Amino acid sequence: MSNLPNQPYIPSKRAVSVGLTLTLFATASTISAFTVTYRHVRPVKPRSQLLASTTTPLAQTAAGSRIRIDENYLGLKRVHANPDVFIIEHFLDDTSCEDLISKARGKGTTRSPVAYSGWTDDVKDLLGLAATGPVTWFAILSAWYEAQGDENASVLSLVLHSIRNYAGFFVLAAVLVAAFTKFRADGLQKLRTSSSTTLDDLSQFGARNFVSCAADLFGPSSSSSNDLQPAAYFEAPTVIRYERDQSLAPHYDANRSADVEDKNRGGQTLATLIVYLNDVQTGGTTKFGKLPATDDQRQVKGESNLNIIPRKGDALLFFPADQNGIFDERMEHEGCPAVDEKWIARIWRHSERVNPPFGLSDESMQKFL
Repeated sequence: MSNLPNQPYIPSKRAVSVGLTLTLFATASTISAFTVTYRHVRPVKPRSQLLASTTTPLAQTAAGSRIRIDENYLGLKRVHANPDVFIIEHFLDDTSCEDLISKARGKGTTRSPVAYSGWTDDVKDLLGLAATGPVTWFAILSAWYEAQGDENASVLSLVLHSIRNYAGFFVLAAVLVAAFTKFRADGLQKLRTSSSTTLDDLSQFGARNFVSCAADLFGPSSSSSNDLQPAAYFEAPTVIRYERDQSLAPHYDANRSADVEDKNRGGQTLATLIVYLNDVQTGGTTKFGKLPATDDQRQVKGESNLNIIPRKGDALLFFPADQNGIFDERMEHEGCPAVDEKWIARIWRHSERVNPPFGLSDESMQKFL
């Protein structure tokens, strides 16, 4: 075939055959990618749905039974069943509450961190979608474009160009996914405006009493594979301060990807124990947007969802995941905007041993507990 200036390139039948094959492969890959993503990406609901009235039945969940606790613990009162939410009256005395606040003030608090839970799954899903969809398409189309006008183009060169272009576009996709992940992580920080600090020194009376009472509440682990102290499964107590208008948006304490992302801090969060360190007359309530209101005296009146008013020394206990670590989507909760200053202390009980710096040292537990 002559190569006249105004004569368009006409690909050979062989090239057309290869092109059609690659196109069909790319189409099938794209369909497969969207199918996999649809099945595995966690659903993201708009805020209005997350905070909708729970007069409708609770969402179906795969979560099973929670971890065991001492059901006879003094002051323990169930305010919601399935999923269980408890209030524990007079969990800490006034002296312990005041010591926790004092020690937190002395150490100093900083902006409370927010973890991007599930980021590893999101990265895998996004890269999988890109690799078998857009990246494949762009690689093949760019290779096809490069072959236009080249009468010496062969099937092999077309394939090699496609592979080369695929590698380049995949690297670009990985950079874009990383940038998106960073952008989303930074955005999540805006959801939490409180300040906090950890108190892992059990020589301090307030922290020691908090950990000791929590250990009595949870008791030993049901696992027969070790004889660790109950407190070995705790993250060190965190004291959190909410000043006027500060809040924590609806969120979950458990992590669908805990086996990977929280491996260095004890795995899945099985229980959350919060103690209110001061009385709050207005604002600062703890709201469960997917659970109905209770008739308890600490329930916010006129509210359709479970919404607990803080009271000094009382504790709030709930279970973000079941005893096997299965995420419970019903346990979404939030710290409503504070009007009066609010102080709380929190312990997360994990599925495995929590090593320092997140957990308590063996030496400290043996000496003070």
